[in-house]
Amino acid sequence: MYEPRVGEPAANKLNIADTRVVHGHRVCQTREVKWLCLENIYQKLHRPNFYDIGGTYMQDVADYWFTYKTEIVGDIFLLHLFICNHGVSSFSVAVSCGNKFKVSKKTDTVYLQQYLTEFQFKQLNELSHTYLTTYSFTELDIECLKDRKLYIAVSFPFASRPLSEEISLEVIDNVKLNHDCSALFTDPIGSDFVIESADGVKFQIHKVILAAHSEVFKAMLKGETAESQNSYVKLVDVGGDDLRYMLEYIYTGTVTDVENINFASLLMLADRYNLKGLWEVSEHALSEQITLDNVLDILIVADMYDSDFLKTEAMKFIRENKEVLNCSSFSEINSADLLKQLCTYLAT
Repeated sequence: MYEPRVGEPAANKLNIADTRVVHGHRVCQTREVKWLCLENIYQKLHRPNFYDIGGTYMQDVADYWFTYKTEIVGDIFLLHLFICNHGVSSFSVAVSCGNKFKVSKKTDTVYLQQYLTEFQFKQLNELSHTYLTTYSFTELDIECLKDRKLYIAVSFPFASRPLSEEISLEVIDNVKLNHDCSALFTDPIGSDFVIESADGVKFQIHKVILAAHSEVFKAMLKGETAESQNSYVKLVDVGGDDLRYMLEYIYTGTVTDVENINFASLLMLADRYNLKGLWEVSEHALSEQITLDNVLDILIVADMYDSDFLKTEAMKFIRENKEVLNCSSFSEINSADLLKQLCTYLAT
């Protein structure tokens, strides 16, 4: 799995005019590309055919070109993505993996998740039309695409260096492994700060690691704050297990024991401490855990923390299982705006 630097521009501020967006014949430099923009995608999914996206350039010379083919199989809509190389015969390209997407209502755009799958090609003929991957959508999915543009994240990991200087994936994995701080979390040698949970569980941790991963913690530990002076803070509304999982993510970049984690609590902590990666992990995990019994609770959580992706996934589930609306927990939705959004979604 490859995750490019996609923080700027923010996905919910995307627009075709951005120079890092591939769209038609407008020049987008290969080393700067971040997104592919597919217009009128709702109509094109209903009209199976080959369609052009646009390409990237090295200076003013065409470098790579992207196309896609739409297909309908039963009640599933398929989008097959292709790439054509104008120059080098060996290259790597990474694109959005999976079919999960987020909807930005402010800009009427839909974008696939920003975790990428990398594909490597060796010794291709020039102008080879090469298959990359396929995305599949249900009828409910494509309703979200109506009158919206679809953005697919893309990156060329080694576009700035010649092929002879490329670093193998094995080397990259080894570097990541060597920079894993899990050992310091397990045995906090050199720790200089204590975080205590509401139920009295204390964790010996390192200020520099907290500050490196969270702007909120960085501000807390900076200057003359009480937390910085005392090298201690108690989180009066965070339980020991939730705090442990958050710190595990900060130290290792992942979480274990997934089956027992309360991801709604982790989504709250990710929002509070501005932990983007933990936010995305929690969103995805909650979307996979949706059931008849918890979908309304997850919908409320998604609305509370402004997660459009999770809210859409919950609404899609409710649309497919409308008996949920008869549950007693439906009355717990106190937000008139959320009720309006749900009714509008169910009516389309």
